[in-house]
Amino acid sequence: MRGDTSTVGARALGRIFVVFVATFASGYVAVSAHASIATRSAPGVIAYGYPYAAQCPGAGIAEQVDRWGMYMCNCTSYVAWALTANRQRINWFVPGAMDANNWAHVARLAKLRVGTTPRVSAVAVWPRETRFGHVAYVTRVDLNGAFDVSEYNLPDEEWFRPFAFDVRHGVLRAGAVFIYVPRRLG
Repeated sequence: MRGDTSTVGARALGRIFVVFVATFASGYVAVSAHASIATRSAPGVIAYGYPYAAQCPGAGIAEQVDRWGMYMCNCTSYVAWALTANRQRINWFVPGAMDANNWAHVARLAKLRVGTTPRVSAVAVWPRETRFGHVAYVTRVDLNGAFDVSEYNLPDEEWFRPFAFDVRHGVLRAGAVFIYVPRRLG
């Protein structure tokens, strides 16, 4: 489990709550005794409200394309939405070249900064996670350098649920690079 320092029980409970929120929230904040698991994001970071959540996993299985030209319910679609929701630039996307393993390359071509230090609102990229890679949205960074992410379609063998939303806490940066996407102007 790539850098996840939470216990299996807490992770499972967090996943159950996240599924509840993703399934029933429909844009509203759900209230639960376990809300702290899902709300660890840094202040002001939007990680919930993905517009295609109600269509997952079906839209992912059917390979339906979203408004950013990416497959719905996949990590790339979710991160494109998160960047948009957090008023960050997406004008650097290259149609047909946005498999997760290519994001850092495309970002460099667009003169965006790419580095190895996690930052809130950065895109975490694991280019060698699968043949397509994996991206996630950084929602919090701890003082020890571990970070939290929100994501879809995590290719983790132990917990893999295709085309599902996930929140991971205490992720370590091994194998990851980070794209520091600036805010949109205006």
